[in-house]
Amino acid sequence: MKQTLQTSIWSYRDIRLVLPARALSYAGDSVALIALMLRVSADGGPGAITALLLAFAVPTVAMIPFAGRIVDGHDSRTVLVWSGLLQAAAGIGLAFSHGLIETLALVCVLQLGQAVAGPAWSALIPRIVGEDLVGRATGTSQALVGVATLAGSAVGGLLVGWSGDRGALLVDAGTFVVLAAVARLVVTRRCPAPGAVREKGAMSAGLRSLFGDPLLRILVPCLWVLVLVGEAMNIVEVFLITDDIGLDAAGYGWVLAAQGGGAIVGAWITGRLVTGMSRSRAVLGGMAAIGASAVLMGLAGNVITVVAGAIVCGFGSGMLNAGTSTLVVTRSAEAVRGRVNAALMGTVRGCSLVALLLGGLLGAVLGARSTFVACGVACAVAAVAASFLVVRTKDSAVEVLSH
Repeated sequence: MKQTLQTSIWSYRDIRLVLPARALSYAGDSVALIALMLRVSADGGPGAITALLLAFAVPTVAMIPFAGRIVDGHDSRTVLVWSGLLQAAAGIGLAFSHGLIETLALVCVLQLGQAVAGPAWSALIPRIVGEDLVGRATGTSQALVGVATLAGSAVGGLLVGWSGDRGALLVDAGTFVVLAAVARLVVTRRCPAPGAVREKGAMSAGLRSLFGDPLLRILVPCLWVLVLVGEAMNIVEVFLITDDIGLDAAGYGWVLAAQGGGAIVGAWITGRLVTGMSRSRAVLGGMAAIGASAVLMGLAGNVITVVAGAIVCGFGSGMLNAGTSTLVVTRSAEAVRGRVNAALMGTVRGCSLVALLLGGLLGAVLGARSTFVACGVACAVAAVAASFLVVRTKDSAVEVLSH
């Protein structure tokens, strides 16, 4: 009876440890990203920035065949403690390194740890709160991460100015030590079943689970479209806001903060949804909101319109991310959730790599405004097409049940 009355995720001791610690880690990551961007831009210019972004993305893609198998095949405590310590060691190494090659190599090590830790935490949280509270835990986690990321971005520049990039990077390393300690303290553990046969082809197992579900095979590509469109727009967003609209660096920061605030609210609200269909509607509604707001920002002639578009875009992004993440977990078998989350993270990072090229190409050919409009239209069209497919999937399920 006690379990049925337990409706708040904060009534679980492990969640009270895990969600704040993960948010703190993301705040540290924001601090580190600013420090590293400033470091490599001073030494290597745009080419070094591109190399840094690739170093953040490529290891996650490369680890798809291995990360999920590690997560599903070993004790979660062992995986999370060692991945946290690996990231802490990489952070300390970054604090005391100087050259571009050293920096890129250590960022790759950092991301190798993240490629394992991300799916491990995502697979463990449902074990902590139970299937019924997965959506609330996911939405709350993403909202906390959003707040922490904004705070880290605000503090990062101040830290670099006060103590240099070494101090900022040591702060990031410290957050990973905290996360590893929390992983050691968490009572809930996820272990492979005794005598379970390890399935070969971790990447194919994760993708097969995603595309074996009739709803996920529609909605996960929606997330990929969001990443392609959103990160392509990120490449030219600074030019839209500073050149076309005429804001200074502080104004650019406020627009990004407004977008981040919208994402926090969107994730929190979506986390309160309790059915698969309502979450599906949130994904599709978020995608449509992103498309419409991108067009609005591309056509904007004043600051108010741009800020309003940024808030709506962030809100839609929060809805889409939280809805998709929850559906992936709740519609995947527990035994393969590590591989499913690794496949999802890896493919999303792969889309990020493509988006880097796409954003640069569209920005050069179309300019910032037209890039926003084109990406917004593409996103809106994809949302409409996905909506029709989801309705057909629902109707087909009803027809099967009626027989």
